[in-house]
Amino acid sequence: MRAGSPGRAVLWGVVALVLATIVLAPVIGVGRCGDSSVPGQSFCESYTTTFAGFRMDVWPWLVAVVAIVLVTAVIAVRRRGDPAA
Repeated sequence: MRAGSPGRAVLWGVVALVLATIVLAPVIGVGRCGDSSVPGQSFCESYTTTFAGFRMDVWPWLVAVVAIVLVTAVIAVRRRGDPAA
């Protein structure tokens, strides 16, 4: 794969998708409860975290994936049509 080729753009896009998934994809469910002897102070919560340990919702990850795919596609198409690349 030579520099400036569409294949190289796709490779970088795949690397970016893997990194975005590790940092942003909510994959681990966490739940915890705290019991208290004082009425009304007990609580329970649940949330999802990423492989990196960040609390995350699915929407930031989906936005990042769509942006990476669109940018990668635009770059690959431009490089494919550029005879000098």
